[in-house]
Amino acid sequence: MTRLLNLIDALLKKLTIVCIALMLIIVFAQVITRYCFNYTPVFGEELSRYLFVWTVFLSLPLLARVGGHMAIETLTNRLKGARLKVCRIIADIFSLIFLAIMVWNGCKMVMLAHFQTSPAMMLPMSYVYCVIPFGCFVMLLYTIENLMGLLRTPADEVR
Repeated sequence: MTRLLNLIDALLKKLTIVCIALMLIIVFAQVITRYCFNYTPVFGEELSRYLFVWTVFLSLPLLARVGGHMAIETLTNRLKGARLKVCRIIADIFSLIFLAIMVWNGCKMVMLAHFQTSPAMMLPMSYVYCVIPFGCFVMLLYTIENLMGLLRTPADEVR
């Protein structure tokens, strides 16, 4: 399972870099065309906005795997051993529930948005929204991996 998740990790990193690079190029080109040629491409702002959504939901699982999400550690800094392990297990269980809800509702949103099109590019909105259940599903897999590792770790080694 770890090997598959490492492969997904590498793919997500590459896709995130591509999305950020495209967004940078599009926004830069839009600024240049607006100020130098007094012309703004109709798709530029819309595409960069959608690429931003894709960047966010592709990079969320990457942060989840390395524990990079913002956390309030007031309680966990004071806990040690078995209490800290239980607290982290509970947090992972709540994360799994939340992510399962996000995947479920994200899939429903993709199906509902299939009939809508974006105003400038006439792109089906389901293409834009399909990254939401995908990113949350990958984050769900990473949280399961983290929970399994936590369950195997002795309580005195939990950090």
